[in-house]
Amino acid sequence: MRKHGFTLVELLVVIAVIGILIALLLPALQMSRAAARAAACKSNLKQIGLAMQMYANNHEGRGPLTAHAGRTASWVYSLGPYLENVDSIRICPTDPIGPERAINKSTSYVLNDYICLKVPDAVLNLWKLKASSRTIIVFEGSDQRNLDFINEHIHASDWFSEHSIHRNLSRDLVHRDIQLDRHQYTAANYLYADGHVELIPAATVETWIDEGIRGERHFAKPQR
Repeated sequence: MRKHGFTLVELLVVIAVIGILIALLLPALQMSRAAARAAACKSNLKQIGLAMQMYANNHEGRGPLTAHAGRTASWVYSLGPYLENVDSIRICPTDPIGPERAINKSTSYVLNDYICLKVPDAVLNLWKLKASSRTIIVFEGSDQRNLDFINEHIHASDWFSEHSIHRNLSRDLVHRDIQLDRHQYTAANYLYADGHVELIPAATVETWIDEGIRGERHFAKPQR
């Protein structure tokens, strides 16, 4: 009886087709996973925003403090009672050193100093923000930050100061504080004072930096 089977050529063709299918599917799978991580990050920020609102409701509108007020006064601790798992929520799943930050009680997310420190033009009471839907209160922290616990807020008030602009430091200061391309190397999530989160392309934020350097608009300052 005649036996049926694959020839070597047919086998090689099948292997080649499988290889092509895998090559086509892998990028789609990677993009899907990246999108899922970005969505998880967005969820983290929304929960942080909700916790900040609850904290403000219990403190006559005042937002949480930073490590400058003492380690346990930092929002990393003070928002704990308002979050089921603050230790995981404060870490972005795309942060390359997220696990190390978690061990050090650090965070992937950073508070805007305009809502938590006594700097010029600060609004420390969230109820007094005039444009909450246009005021960013939490950013994704830069990969350049070290693991120190105190790196749970940024100093946006320094970005476009006269000194920074004169010495061409503004763009570098922004990049040292926040990560513009955390997700798929193109965008990052931003939490606004009204609780909504936006995924904003890095290119858009770069244009905002240019506007700040020209003195047209400081995108991190509480908006009017």
